[in-house]
Amino acid sequence: MRIAIIDDEKPARSELIYLIKEIIPNAVILEAESGDEALKLIAREQFDLLCIDINLGDISGTSLAVAARKLIPEVEIVFATAYNNYADKAFEVDALYYLLKPFSEEKVNQMLEKYNQKHGKCCYDNNNLCISKIPLNVDKKIVLVEIPSIVYIESQNRSCIIHTKEKSYKDNNPLNYFEEKLTDKGFFRIQKSYLINLNYVLEIYPWFNNTYCVKMEGFKDVVLPISRNQIKNLKNILYI
Repeated sequence: MRIAIIDDEKPARSELIYLIKEIIPNAVILEAESGDEALKLIAREQFDLLCIDINLGDISGTSLAVAARKLIPEVEIVFATAYNNYADKAFEVDALYYLLKPFSEEKVNQMLEKYNQKHGKCCYDNNNLCISKIPLNVDKKIVLVEIPSIVYIESQNRSCIIHTKEKSYKDNNPLNYFEEKLTDKGFFRIQKSYLINLNYVLEIYPWFNNTYCVKMEGFKDVVLPISRNQIKNLKNILYI
């Protein structure tokens, strides 16, 4: 289970990390002390759960939650705060839980139990695996590729080329197959031939005939066109 603790107070972060680790020793927990730092973290990492303080100084926790959901649509949100008058805001972003400070092992346990119940799996099992790979049919072999390493996928002659940070693979499945598998993993179809990982977007800029294109991290010389129908959706997802 991957969790981000977002709070501008170090003692609060440390206490919550300690309590979660007491219940789930194998949890991967990362920290952020501001909204800006959190957005950068969420843009490059995948999480199952975000524990967000309401008052972060540079941005409200509720605004951060909205932005986070656009980057990781399936992520669960928990508001971890000293204030009990933001329940309506928690409802607006469909928060999983409202965790009041000071934290207690009982309340943290209830929060994790609620996650467990909603997702139908035991998050306390040390042998529990969170699969982050996708199988590709490459040269009569099945190759398991880390989903976060995929930068973009392009359709080519009824098959697909999957471009990762390290190398490229050819798979015979159509782009629709990958779009169905990866949309909830932070991927977005910018055009009929291209599916991109939003975490690797470097630039979006005007191109020919009032259209736009995008450049991806690690592929600065590759220009990927964005369809006119998708540019508005892409901007909305990226909070532009």
